[in-house]
Amino acid sequence: MKYKKLTLSLIIMMILSLGGVAATLTYAKLSSSNTTQTMSGGTPPSIPGNSQSNSSDNTTQNQSNSSGNTAQNQTDSSNKNMMISSTQSSGLGSMQALIIGECLFVFSASSLVLIATKAGKKSIKEALNKSYKVVIVVISTVLLTGALTYGVMCANTYLLDSKQVQLQGSGTPPTLPSQSQ
Repeated sequence: MKYKKLTLSLIIMMILSLGGVAATLTYAKLSSSNTTQTMSGGTPPSIPGNSQSNSSDNTTQNQSNSSGNTAQNQTDSSNKNMMISSTQSSGLGSMQALIIGECLFVFSASSLVLIATKAGKKSIKEALNKSYKVVIVVISTVLLTGALTYGVMCANTYLLDSKQVQLQGSGTPPTLPSQSQ
């Protein structure tokens, strides 16, 4: 290992970039679960009425109770609509996807440069002295970044969807029918 500083810096960049991906995914999961919990809300408190025995007051109280019930029903239906929309849009936001893509780009570039320098036995200048080698590293970085980003997005979508199915389900996992031969 002729170039220890180069190798060490590339490894540190790879670790930090994977840490950035993990932190972004953790933030996305926490924010989506908080959004789902706050959007589900609950029923608002009932509107207090007057308890006087006057007939005009009773009429006013009945009217306010009926309008309160209507408002409560509208609030309940809007809460359900917000819950449905929040569960449907539980994926990563565009900013989170961009951050994950950038972190995976750094990881891909660092790992490919580490491979090209044969784990620090050559300098970057020695390893990439021909133009076709530079082109290979650039194209490989783009393809590896795209593949890793797509894989992380698919895995995250699958994990978030399966977690919401568990939350919305009855609490018991589905069982497979027994096979009889």
